[in-house]
Amino acid sequence: MIFPRFTIRLSQEGFLFKSLLLIFTFCYLFQLKFLSFEWIPATRLVFLLCTFTVGIKLLYFFKKEIEKNIIFYLIQCSIFLYIISQVILLPTDFGMLSKIIVFLVFTLYMAAAASMYFFDVRHLLKILTVCCSIQAVMVFVSFLVPAYRDWLSTIMVEGGNIPFSDPFRVPGFSPGSGASLALTISAGVFSSMALYWQSEKLKPKLVYLFLSILMSVSCIFVGKLGLFLSLFYILTFFVLSFNNLKHTVFIFFVTVVILFLIYLSLDVDWDAIAYPLQRSFSIFLNGEDSSVGALGEMPIPPLDITTIIGTGLASTPNGLNASGSDIGYIQTYFGFGLIISIFFYASFFVYLVNNIFKLPNSKNKLLCLIFFAPLFIIELKEPFVTKIIYPLILLVLIFLSQKELGIKDA
Repeated sequence: MIFPRFTIRLSQEGFLFKSLLLIFTFCYLFQLKFLSFEWIPATRLVFLLCTFTVGIKLLYFFKKEIEKNIIFYLIQCSIFLYIISQVILLPTDFGMLSKIIVFLVFTLYMAAAASMYFFDVRHLLKILTVCCSIQAVMVFVSFLVPAYRDWLSTIMVEGGNIPFSDPFRVPGFSPGSGASLALTISAGVFSSMALYWQSEKLKPKLVYLFLSILMSVSCIFVGKLGLFLSLFYILTFFVLSFNNLKHTVFIFFVTVVILFLIYLSLDVDWDAIAYPLQRSFSIFLNGEDSSVGALGEMPIPPLDITTIIGTGLASTPNGLNASGSDIGYIQTYFGFGLIISIFFYASFFVYLVNNIFKLPNSKNKLLCLIFFAPLFIIELKEPFVTKIIYPLILLVLIFLSQKELGIKDA
């Protein structure tokens, strides 16, 4: 007797594949961690799924990738071994080991894995726009509906130092509010404005601009870093669109009218949003910014033999920042050591610049350069290079641009 075989085939053109890609991209972007599955956060789950499905392809990918960028990978492997030696020889807290693993595995490795699932750069931009637009809507929901934040606290692990109960800096559908969430949403603004720039028809341009403004406004209730980056992306792509000035002016005028009509139709409680507005635009209202002032007052560990070789520490026994500073460069310098931290940042900078300028597609090259521009600046705010998302998206953009070249050459 012959039994029928039941198989599930996920076509990349099929609805199931597209739905799963959207869901898992959202989960990874916003690093979801549910209370019922606290043992396997979204980043770990997606890593395992990618390894099981495209692990062999990744071996071939990195074989070619390492051959092209041998010095970068030698330096990164050397840094990893050095951190291992710190763990063995010094009383570390494994924080720096965690940082380098996150960078090598959950950023670099996962960027290569992601490039296997997206068709091209435009496909990535669309998925990012959808994910971040959904998150922006959830930010507004969590600001307007306190009961939602109470419900979220029953299903989601609370991360960061901003509690779900905070009425002014809200989490959307994520483990917590703050600069990291705002930064990820701003990547959605970049994606949406990139699609706006690439589109030639009026209707999609209006849609992408509206989504960009929606995401930008949501950053007011999350973190000012995302708001400023969003404004940077919007202005940059507006400038790039000036070759069609009439089109751009018309779209801007229509958008202003639509926003004004939305404002008239809503009963805005200015008292409720006064604090988020004041916090976000304090540099314009008061001539100074509290975050910049706080960063300027943070201590820099003195240069001595301890900080030259590195302490290997990320936090103190009571959970505080071991370096005493939020600045990414200072934390890395304190943990990795001065010499190793210079090699870490310099090698990554050179690797990115080298690979971006080698891209033959001028539009993709420009997109990568625009997204690359803030990376080593925002490290002055927090250690975003080792916080997965921003460098991950940039690397996926680069890998997909190289993939498009390979498809054309094939």
